[in-house]
Amino acid sequence: MTIRPKCLLICVNRRFRADEASCAARSSVEMADAIESGVAARGIDIKVERSVCMGQCMKGPTLRLAPGGKFILGKSPADVAEILDELERTCGVLQEPETPLHLLGS
Repeated sequence: MTIRPKCLLICVNRRFRADEASCAARSSVEMADAIESGVAARGIDIKVERSVCMGQCMKGPTLRLAPGGKFILGKSPADVAEILDELERTCGVLQEPETPLHLLGS
């Protein structure tokens, strides 16, 4: 049985030393902005949260689906459309709520 992810964590951690690897130094903040916008525009049924270090600095930027724990590593802003497509396939889209009868103005 596959668990449908409910949250996408995106590491936006920046290290104090510029010579150390970090997700933010590899454009994760720009990716988070684009993914948040894309999820909202497409109505993808997943919550997006910015996070701090997930221990994958050398392979980042780091994205992680939860629950389930699948990592998406080493992508760039050019890969955002591909990531959104995968999220839409995996999580589906939000359905428009039906208008209650009492609001239809009998």
